[in-house]
Order: sequence, then structure tokens, then C-alpha cells
Amino acid sequence: MVKGMNCVRISLLFVFLAVTAGATPQQDAAFLKVWNAHAAGGGGADHMKVVAVCQSVMDKASTLGEWLPAVKTIAAWHLLAAGKESDAVRVFESAVTKETSTKPVARFADIMARRWLSRIDAQKVTKALRKYYAANVAYPASLAPVLNAKLPPPAKDRFGDAWVYRLETFSRIQGLESQKFALFSSTIGKEAMPLQPVLRKGYAPGYAATLISVKALNNTQMAEFEATSPGNAAQKGLTNEGGRAVNGVRLIKVGSDKRFALMIDAGDFWILARPK
Repeated sequence: MVKGMNCVRISLLFVFLAVTAGATPQQDAAFLKVWNAHAAGGGGADHMKVVAVCQSVMDKASTLGEWLPAVKTIAAWHLLAAGKESDAVRVFESAVTKETSTKPVARFADIMARRWLSRIDAQKVTKALRKYYAANVAYPASLAPVLNAKLPPPAKDRFGDAWVYRLETFSRIQGLESQKFALFSSTIGKEAMPLQPVLRKGYAPGYAATLISVKALNNTQMAEFEATSPGNAAQKGLTNEGGRAVNGVRLIKVGSDKRFALMIDAGDFWILARPK
């Protein structure tokens, strides 16, 4: 198990490694080593054990190639679930990229990292609002009072957008004003915003995918797969890497031997598809 200062060392290791192009059977094997540890016990058994496995394949960027950003976000999620928030932030931030033309794994890892970082930042804004409430017995009409404080919380989410903030009323109690608020990122939405409820549900709850076939179409690699999402029956689809979503699941990358494919849900979780 990895503890204490080792978490910081892991985070820094993730931060400074760079992504290399290409994917080989050896890189696939390194990624699957991480995934199998991650998936054991439903993706949440011993979080720090999974982080240690991630560290074991992070000796150099070429070990993982294009899979590196996915491993970063898997490690960061487990750090967050283990209560190592500051370490998780550093690892998620290392997956953020300003390069919009990157390959699908890096591009969607960037989105995933920004979503989780936005949730973490929103907690800081919420803390500031509760401090304001303790002094005024009411929440402010806008975020201006807390954002203009001496040590303000983040004014925007990690996508660069201002927070959506509004006062709300209780559904069954009338006459109480400024006693309840909603705060969320416009990209994530109100229902999926709270950090702890999302963490408590586990990793990719209700999602599953099966790889049916991989074929070339007009010089583009396509994959046919079947995907299941929460509350929805399985649906089949054929798409290219990074292409359209099927039943809320998007194909991101096919392994070099075409025996597995990395998928993603709305942006929070990776899903692995293998043949039946």
C-alpha cells in the first residue's frame, strides 16, 4: 500500500510524464494491467493499491503511449475516492491539455479531468457560501460577495465558464428566503455536480459495453459495439474512434490487437469493452 509522502511522489511522477504517439501490444498490456487492478471489486476495492499499480507502469511515457492520459485519470479518481484530494488534483491537472487536436484518449481525458476538478472547486465555493451564511443568516443573491473576498474561491469552472448560481426555495416550506442555493457548472449540470454523491456511486455505475467487431471503412478504423447505460436497454452502434455516442457511450480507442476498446460515458468514467 502507498501512504503519506508516496502519494505526493506519485502525483509528481504523473505530472511530468509526457504522452507519446502510437500504441503497441506492450503498451496495451501495461494499460490492461492497470484496468484489471482498477476493475477488481467493481473498480473501487483498495484505492491505493490501484494507484500503486498505476505507478508501476509510469516509469516512462513510452510504457503506456496513448493510454497514459487514461491511466492518469484512473489514478486520480482512486486518489480522490481514497480521500487524497490534493494529490488527486495534481494528477487530474496533469491530464488537462490546451491542445485541441490531440488524439481521442488525451482529448477526452482532458474533459474528464476538468469535470472532476470543477466538482472539487465547487466545494470551495460552497464552503465560502456557508461561511457567508454563518455571518449573515442568509445566502447572497449573487456570488459577488464571496468572489470579492480577500481569499476568494475559484470564480469559474475548469472549462472557463462562470458558475451557475441561484437562490432556491424549499418545496414544502413557504416563506423562507435566501436559505437554499444551487451551484453548478453549465457543462456538468446541476444533478451530476455534487462530488461526494457521484463518488459514492462507484465507478461508471450502470454502464457496460461489449466489443462486437473491428473493421476498416474508407481507411478509417471502425468498431461495432453494444452499450448499456443506466435505465436503458443495450443498443448496438458502429463508429470511429472519438465518434458519435451510442446509448450514452462513446468509442475512444481500440487496442492494437483489436481485442478490447476503451469507451467513455458522458465524461466522468472510462468503460472497457471486450468481446463476449
